[in-house]
Parts: sequence; structure tokens; C-alpha cells
Amino acid sequence: MDLIHITGNTYYLDGPQLIGLYKLDDTRCLLFDPGSSKLRAPLEETLTHHGLTPVGVACTHMHYDHHENTRYFREKYGAETCLPQLEADIVRCAQSLKNHLFNFSMGSIRTIPRFQNLICPVDRVVGLEETQVELAGVPLDVVRTPGHAPDHCCFITPDNVCYLGDVLMTQDILKDSMVPFVFDMADDLASKEKVKGLNCNAYILSHKGVIWGSIADLAQENIQRVLGQLNACAALVTGPMPYSAFYAAVIQAMDLPVGHPLRAQHLERYIRPYLEYLTDRGDLVLIDIDGAPAVAPASHGQ
Repeated sequence: MDLIHITGNTYYLDGPQLIGLYKLDDTRCLLFDPGSSKLRAPLEETLTHHGLTPVGVACTHMHYDHHENTRYFREKYGAETCLPQLEADIVRCAQSLKNHLFNFSMGSIRTIPRFQNLICPVDRVVGLEETQVELAGVPLDVVRTPGHAPDHCCFITPDNVCYLGDVLMTQDILKDSMVPFVFDMADDLASKEKVKGLNCNAYILSHKGVIWGSIADLAQENIQRVLGQLNACAALVTGPMPYSAFYAAVIQAMDLPVGHPLRAQHLERYIRPYLEYLTDRGDLVLIDIDGAPAVAPASHGQ
């Protein structure tokens, strides 16, 4: 990984995704979204090369590709951990994680390392009403942007650089992301609108790039992408369709890779929020087919 300077004490680590970094001094730093376990070795090597020790880890949300390394840095370096309140609630224990990963078995939660790595003590919880948090003595502004995750937040460093996490994706990533993951579609669209009004010097997007100046145009592109995918999903429902058939139709139409039952479970979690929002929006209606949950076009039965 390369350590790239943005401005002042704010940097990022350039890898498969961008990890934010704020220097307290020549030897200590904060990390923002330190990534998954597969990034651990190159991340740690880069920190060691630059003589930096992480004394704090702030995560925008608890997804494994952002949060999985948090506990490692807490246990090895004593780094103070920080998550938004609802995200901290999810990673409290195996049971709370299962409540979030609703379609995975308790046995999977307890035995799959990727899931177990997510469970982590949180030293500083960002309360639901808080707009600023201090981590290792560094004041960070907090912008609540739920939707991609229940309590996704963005952090603004003292250099007025915003670490956006996953609230937006760059154009290159966006065009290849067939069904961008969303926990709550209504919240996600509102958060994308919200970040249009931010006035930061620069924005770090985990996936993947740095934007200088206004973020409004990119936010609108993200909104249009989601709305387009919603319409594409709705068009697949031409008659009564069980949930499982809807998932299969989306996977086939968008040529999503499966290849393993666990991948299929993840894709179910990716696709279901689209189905739920389409029913909330009135494009689809909920029905049952032989007792199984199903959907139909809004015109069904008229």
C-alpha cells in the first residue's frame, strides 16, 4: 500500500479500497475503516515503514470490508475503537450480529472467521444525536448518513476532509456495481441527497477515489444509478413471483456470480432491500403463493 498525502495531517492508504489516516504526530495516527483481514498485512507493513502506530480506529459502519481489522488493532496496539451507536450494537456479540445477518445460521456466525472478526468492543460510541466525537484527542465532525448500513456515518477531519465510507461510490466503481448493497433504500437515497450539501475541501471514498470540491454531481449519479437498478428489478416482475424466484431473476438478469451457498446467502441480503423498497414505493404488492411470501406487479388483481 502507498501512503498518499491529501492536506494537512490527512492521508489515505491506497489499496483495493481507500483507508483513511490522520496523523497525530510523526509516530501516531488514526485509521478510518481499516478494512478486511486480507488487507491486514499490507496495511501493517505500510504503517511500520512510515513509523506509525495506530492509536485510534474509527469506522463508518461495521461491514467486514471496513471493520474486520478493528479488533486486531485494538488488541495488538491498544487502539481506541469508535463506531456509530447502532453499528456498535450489531458487533456487541454473536447474538446481535446474527440479528443483523438474519439469513445466516447461528452456527455460521459462531464458526466463520470473517463473522467472528466483526465482534469487537467499542471504546467510543457515537451517540445518535452527536455531531462530533473526540478520538485519541482528535476532534472529528460526524455526519449521519444511514442507508447503506443502519447507522452509517461520515467523519470529517480537522483538515476539513470528509471520509465518506460507502455512502457514495466513484463513477468507475458505480458502473460495475450491479446491485450496490443497501440496508434501507429510503434512508440511503436521503443520505445521498444530504451529502450534496457538504462543504469540505476533499472527500475520500472507500470505493474508490478522492474528490476535490463539490461532491453534488457524483451524489446525483449515485442516486440515478440506484433508481435505475430499482426500475430494472421491478421490470422483472411480470406476474406473481415467490421471493426466491425474484432473487433468481435478478441474479440471472444481472449475471451476478454465485458459485457457493454462502455467496447465495449474501446475494439474498443484497437483493432483498430492493424488493422491500419496491413494495414500499408501490411498484409491487405482497402476496403469497401456497403460503410462501411472494410479490406481483401493482396492477395484480385489478
